[in-house]
Amino acid sequence: MAGGLGTRLRPLTDNIPKSLIPVGGRPVILYLIDSFSTVSRDYILTVSYKYEKIVELFSGKLSKKGNFLFSVEKDPLGTAGGLKKTEKFLEETFFVGNADTVFREDMKELLKFHVKNKNIITIGLTKVDNPSEFGVVKLKDGKIVQFQEKPKENPISNLANAGIYIMEPEIFDYIEKGKVSDIAKNLIPSLQGDNKRIGGYEIKGTWIDIGRPRDLIRANIEMSKKYTGKSPSFSGNIYLGRKVKIGRNAIIRNSSIYDNVSISDNVSIENSVIYDNSQIGEGSRIRNSILSFNSILGEGVYVDDSVIGGGLLLRKGGKIEGSILSSGEENK
Repeated sequence: MAGGLGTRLRPLTDNIPKSLIPVGGRPVILYLIDSFSTVSRDYILTVSYKYEKIVELFSGKLSKKGNFLFSVEKDPLGTAGGLKKTEKFLEETFFVGNADTVFREDMKELLKFHVKNKNIITIGLTKVDNPSEFGVVKLKDGKIVQFQEKPKENPISNLANAGIYIMEPEIFDYIEKGKVSDIAKNLIPSLQGDNKRIGGYEIKGTWIDIGRPRDLIRANIEMSKKYTGKSPSFSGNIYLGRKVKIGRNAIIRNSSIYDNVSISDNVSIENSVIYDNSQIGEGSRIRNSILSFNSILGEGVYVDDSVIGGGLLLRKGGKIEGSILSSGEENK
């Protein structure tokens, strides 16, 4: 499922679909593709927003990863509505996943669990620190017996729906064709009402939702490598792209720096992501922030807890805290 608008990551997603946002040096969707590749090489990508870029990517060199079919939604149909559109291609047990999560799991074990328990749907579950931000479930003997959507208080558990599913074709009988509908909000309640068995499997591998800026930063850090070089100015998990220029006395900690980024002298970058073709002026400091593609920072700019849109110029001495700046805005 790769049709989301990624509104919470704007302005980063103004020019790129959410599923293609780089994490640890690669489009986030590839983590899901790699996990699913252990059980299949046939994929259907449900796409909508800026779908041409997704089609282009998987019609090129990535076509070697498997057989790709694209289901284009002119108007988004929701997760279940989009799934319904692919019905004629799915005649046996199939997997479904959100393409905007970093996901690494042994899908063979998940499939064994699904088949053994004769579930109509098996939902991948993951433990979360804050259940109020997710749909959580209560399990009994591998069966989901209760759902709770983003509980503000008294959560029934800390096991959240990870947006990873195994389904049987029978589920299509519960989705109305051409109607906007959601797996969690519409399909699953319909199956419950008909007493269909819905299983829950706790994911043991990696799962990170990149839906918010702080999550995207965390995903980049976790999927980057521990720095083992000799420079005392680098520490933590670091990703460095191609043709990165780094000036003297620059300090980089737990950050991802993508292709063709130019970093001047005495710059400090911590817990941040700097995307392709950005320029950072001398003495600037960046913390807990994301700089989108083609961003330009002047000398002595301070950025903290912010998302800077691509093509944006921040002038000398600018200070940005807790902000989201889109292209066309300019800090003076």
